[in-house]
Amino acid sequence: MRPRLIHPRPVLLYRRKGATDIDPDLGAKKRAAFEPSVKMSGQVRYNKWNAMTPTGGGNDPVCDGHIAFLREDWLREGGKVGDEMELAPDDSRLIVIEVRPAAHYAGQAWHVHVMFSRRRATR
Repeated sequence: MRPRLIHPRPVLLYRRKGATDIDPDLGAKKRAAFEPSVKMSGQVRYNKWNAMTPTGGGNDPVCDGHIAFLREDWLREGGKVGDEMELAPDDSRLIVIEVRPAAHYAGQAWHVHVMFSRRRATR
């Protein structure tokens, strides 16, 4: 038995190219380059929405929410911290700040929770 996503919705993943963000000549940040988008299916959960919510403590990440993806889909597409995502119907721009395993069953994690921030995206 595999855990499934309950209410999946389309998510576009923009993978960041390269690892350098600093222009070697000017010493200033360069505009990030991205690969073409990849369409994935994920389940979105917001921690807060237009409200003042106190942050958690300890192991809780300071983020605006997470998207649950099937682990095999996330690994196949090669997503990582620093990539950007776009929610298809409303064009929300999200930045990946952390990836955690989730939905443990039969000795392995079947999902990943991709924590995101709604900071200003560079794409």
